[in-house]
Amino acid sequence: MSDIFISYAREDERRVKPIVQHLQQLGWRVFWDRNIPPGQSWDEYIEQHLEASRCVVVVWSKHSVGSRWVKAEAEEAKNRNILVPLLLDKVKLSLGFRYIQAADLTSWNHDDRTHPQYRACIDAIARMIPQSGPLEPASPDVFVTPVEPPASRPQLPENFVLIKGGQFSMGSPEDEHGHESDETLHEVKVSDFALCRYAVTVGEYLEFTEEAKINYDAGTEGDRYPVVNVSWNDAVAYCRWLSEKRGELFRLPTEAEWEYACRGGTTTPFSTGENLTTDEANYDGNYPYRNNSKGKYREATVPVDSFEPNSYGLYNMHGNVWEWCGDWYGEKYYEECRKKGVVENPQGPKEGSRRVLRGGGWTYYARYCRSADRSSGGPGYRGNNVGFRLVFVPQFKG
Repeated sequence: MSDIFISYAREDERRVKPIVQHLQQLGWRVFWDRNIPPGQSWDEYIEQHLEASRCVVVVWSKHSVGSRWVKAEAEEAKNRNILVPLLLDKVKLSLGFRYIQAADLTSWNHDDRTHPQYRACIDAIARMIPQSGPLEPASPDVFVTPVEPPASRPQLPENFVLIKGGQFSMGSPEDEHGHESDETLHEVKVSDFALCRYAVTVGEYLEFTEEAKINYDAGTEGDRYPVVNVSWNDAVAYCRWLSEKRGELFRLPTEAEWEYACRGGTTTPFSTGENLTTDEANYDGNYPYRNNSKGKYREATVPVDSFEPNSYGLYNMHGNVWEWCGDWYGEKYYEECRKKGVVENPQGPKEGSRRVLRGGGWTYYARYCRSADRSSGGPGYRGNNVGFRLVFVPQFKG
């Protein structure tokens, strides 16, 4: 069964979808599919999921406000004190719901996930749904009802996304432009993992160097820029420091986790499709992908929250900085994996001389920003386009 039941009008499906995806990215099971399985009636199917849900998000719009089904579901949620209302259109609600404050998304364009109203409201709701006990509204415009989390649901640090695992084709087909011999296509299965939306920032890294009394020249005055000039050894030391400081476990992603997260469910060269423009990522736009138009060359990094995130809510997986992975690099490793069939949670070769780098950087061409592109460096290598991103390892409690 589902944790969250979405009550909406079918006409609003396109506007509701990004809300559903956001909640699913945080690891919650969301019921919003109204395709009734064979052998079940509409009433039976809906009632079954409604009763089992811990929270009911009612989406009020010009379409749903007159729907008897939405009204009935909202009434049930209200009676059980698990109602979370969202207002998509400026509509007059019936008396029973008129004075319950709702998250106001009336000026939000559903195609714009960077809209401050959308991000503020959805993030506030997503933060509060997993909590238990009495809650206060996050702001005067947001009303939420407390819901107890499932016993096994991990609490994630701020800015981390729980990515549901699955099987995918890792590497690239031979006919993909930019394909290299070390990108042999093979099947990989990864488990759930929690990845930070952003690369580690200058501000975050300076806390570490100051506390550890390590000399570090950030090379930029902006705290929200990605840290660069850090080696794999530096990145691992940061993970160890942060884990000890917070009493929680942080590590670098495996190469398989990194590519799975970068793709965001896509099989194209980029998570953006068949092309990547400099309006979507930071790379040397003088060298676009294939025969596409040239773009900008910014000649520097940009803040970690620049551009649109991918479908998992992750920023700058393409371009800006190369990111260290935990694995040793192996030129023939993918070929070895292919021969084994489906490989679960690969960790890379047992030994090597270089560690994996992924993502492409601001000084590189578009082709090196592909989801499948691989690079590497010695554990002590530092570069002005090399940074890293963290995985959080939750301690599940049963």
